[in-house]
Amino acid sequence: MTKRLNGSAIKYINALSPAGAGLGAAGSSNASYLPHASWGTLLVHAGSANNFVANVMRSGTSNGTFANFGASLTVTAGSGKLYVRSFTMDSSAVWYKVSYDNNNAGSFVGSVMLVAADNMDIPINQDGNTTVYSDVI
Repeated sequence: MTKRLNGSAIKYINALSPAGAGLGAAGSSNASYLPHASWGTLLVHAGSANNFVANVMRSGTSNGTFANFGASLTVTAGSGKLYVRSFTMDSSAVWYKVSYDNNNAGSFVGSVMLVAADNMDIPINQDGNTTVYSDVI
């Protein structure tokens, strides 16, 4: 039988709220504790971008040193494009966050999401700014 995941088994993290007015500075999301997820996906929806970089970073503690591990995206030019990078979460470093930088290339207009799934603890708790509706069957 195929395992199907729904909103009770997938965590959605808003790493960067949609920047309608444009974002010119570098920054990062808050750290998220994801000990039971086995894979993740970084989503960057670019309305307008030029050399925008998003990196998933991980650490063993919430206030530790976060390091890149290859789950990154570079948006060289964007106009309504969606960029996707998936990765396994098979490390003892269970705290994740997303760093982003527009490299002084004007302003980034878009959003960044981090999705974590295949949790052993179901149902999961969503972030306060995420609403998951029940399935339609």
